[in-house]
Amino acid sequence: MVILLSGIILLLLASNVLFYIRASRAANQVNSMRLTSSPCSLAIIRLEDAHDKYTRPLLLAESELESEAFSSLKSDIAAFIEQSQNKGMITSAAVYVKDMNSGFWTSMYGNNEYLPGSLMKLPILMYYLKQEEIRPGTLKKEFVYQKPDLTFPNQKYKGDSIIPGQKYTVEKLLEYMTDESDNNATYLLSSHMDKDQYRQFFRDIDIPFCDEPSDAVYSISPRQYSKFLRLLFNATYVNEVLSEYGLRLLTESSFREGIVKELPEGTVVAHKFGERGINESMDFSESGIVYAHNSPYILTIMTRGKHIETQTAFVSGMSAMIYKRMRGN
Repeated sequence: MVILLSGIILLLLASNVLFYIRASRAANQVNSMRLTSSPCSLAIIRLEDAHDKYTRPLLLAESELESEAFSSLKSDIAAFIEQSQNKGMITSAAVYVKDMNSGFWTSMYGNNEYLPGSLMKLPILMYYLKQEEIRPGTLKKEFVYQKPDLTFPNQKYKGDSIIPGQKYTVEKLLEYMTDESDNNATYLLSSHMDKDQYRQFFRDIDIPFCDEPSDAVYSISPRQYSKFLRLLFNATYVNEVLSEYGLRLLTESSFREGIVKELPEGTVVAHKFGERGINESMDFSESGIVYAHNSPYILTIMTRGKHIETQTAFVSGMSAMIYKRMRGN
């Protein structure tokens, strides 16, 4: 009798163990499905440095899905684009908006590509910030400007420029490049870059490489371009001090049209614009971080049209509308 009871007990214990194993396997399968099919999945970019054996620093992370909280804003953006097209202000446009506090984002035609023009001066700035981090003193290096035997693209909006025969520090050249959108300073800076390292920067953040700022056929989308500003804001590409310095340069831009023009006086914006025309078509774009009362957001607007003045006005109006929506007005 004792033997029989012992056998029954062992049988029950074995059944329970088998049930527990099966239940655990089923739970693990469910958890695995939830992880792989999660609606909150992130697009993650990590730095792959051959010299780092144990670490892969996080550069960027973003939800792959647009926020439902911005669905109304997206409708307003779409309506604004359509109205502007009907008025003949633009031929087409693309917009990307990202709230940097919540991480929420939305876009309208955000993957469509445009000719960036002087927007590509920003990654050159970031290249030199990285060089300063690796080799302190880089910003104090001096280069002499000798005017090259080539023609730069025409600029509707341009400021002061460096002078041939004069010597400038990298720091001063970066100011001319960002604040005045000076093609001469850009040429001098780009001529002293290590192109392999510069190419690797684009590869690291999964953006097609732009060999020269004057490349007439290179194109980029608002979502792609906004990565540069996200890197600076999050200080994930260079340290906080250098990221702060780079963004400060962008806030001192002499260009006061576009994104900045219709915002409330005193609103701080770290921004860069670009223009590029081919035949009768003109691409005008601008990207910036709008520091709206402790609620910063990235705004990138790219346009195509026939009249840069109306395209700039479109960017101003779109920026003002988005600012009001982001402020809850």
